[in-house]
Amino acid sequence: MNTRLCRNVYVHVPFCNGKCAYCAFYSEPEVNPASVTQWLDRLEDDAARKAARTLPLDTLYIGGGTPTALSRAALERLFRILEHRFSFLPGAEISIECNPESLTAEKAEILGRHVNRVSMGVQSFRPDFREKIGRRSSDVHAVETALQLLRANGIENIGFDLIYAIPGETLADWKQELNTALSYPIRHLSAYSLSIEEGTELAARGLPPEDNELSFAMWEAAQKILSAHGMPRYEISNYASMPYECRHNQNVWHAEPYLGLGPAACSFDGAVRFTEIPSLSRWLAGEATEPDVISEEKRLGEMFIMGLRTVRGWKKSEFSRVSRLPWREMWSTIIGKQQKDGLLQETPERIFPTEKGLAFWNDLAEAYL
Repeated sequence: MNTRLCRNVYVHVPFCNGKCAYCAFYSEPEVNPASVTQWLDRLEDDAARKAARTLPLDTLYIGGGTPTALSRAALERLFRILEHRFSFLPGAEISIECNPESLTAEKAEILGRHVNRVSMGVQSFRPDFREKIGRRSSDVHAVETALQLLRANGIENIGFDLIYAIPGETLADWKQELNTALSYPIRHLSAYSLSIEEGTELAARGLPPEDNELSFAMWEAAQKILSAHGMPRYEISNYASMPYECRHNQNVWHAEPYLGLGPAACSFDGAVRFTEIPSLSRWLAGEATEPDVISEEKRLGEMFIMGLRTVRGWKKSEFSRVSRLPWREMWSTIIGKQQKDGLLQETPERIFPTEKGLAFWNDLAEAYL
């Protein structure tokens, strides 16, 4: 594998107005103006130094943390930095994550000038379920207000994030959550089974493990209900109406290089993965990060299984372009067994997971690592 220039950039905004009980992503639980200024200063320096690694961008994804927790002035400066340092292809996808409670009319106006895709963290429409997972607000009316603000500023490509398998949630409850989401004009939905991650507040509470049978039934229900409304599954946890699949994620899942900016952000140059220090103070101090250097065969395995998270899987010619090794021959026995086990399908042009392969992706993936 050779290092390549990238056309995808991820920016990590490490600030939140508090910390949700389920969240394992790196973030600071308050928005300190002085820290935000320092973060933007360092981000500007990094963008200036690293822009040479990029081609005109096909995608820019701003995540967190909570990007909309930034002040209006900080958001404006963030976009000035990115638009000054990077060039963009016509029709580039520019995404940002949004918390409905922190979106104001002024911030929505800024987003309307700079982004064309918004992923909104709803998690649940039920106040009792939101409270169980430590969601900071139970005001679901904020979702409606945020949608109105975004659409009023010309943003139509809006998606919701939902969590299922919350303690006490029934299959009927989850179906109602999906139908509520579909009552809004959304193009995309991400649905994640609640996982108890080490280091989170939920883990500290000692919650019982999820009911795998119920969680699987909820996963199946999502595909059935969302597909019936024109939003089929395109990745294990993601559903979209055409052509609103998240292009940034599709590019990353299919082994395109990407540049990550900000603490805890990952970069991939086609051969080596780099992860920035997951600490704002250490990142600001310029602490170096160790590259994740592994064998070419193991890296290819990682890349291959990420593409198998998607319904479309891989075009064989597509994967052969990123591999110097004879991958089909190398994994012939594994692929044959997984076809026999009903996890993979193969045609002369493509190799892709079955519905069973998506459902048991961890088992499918383990064979290549």
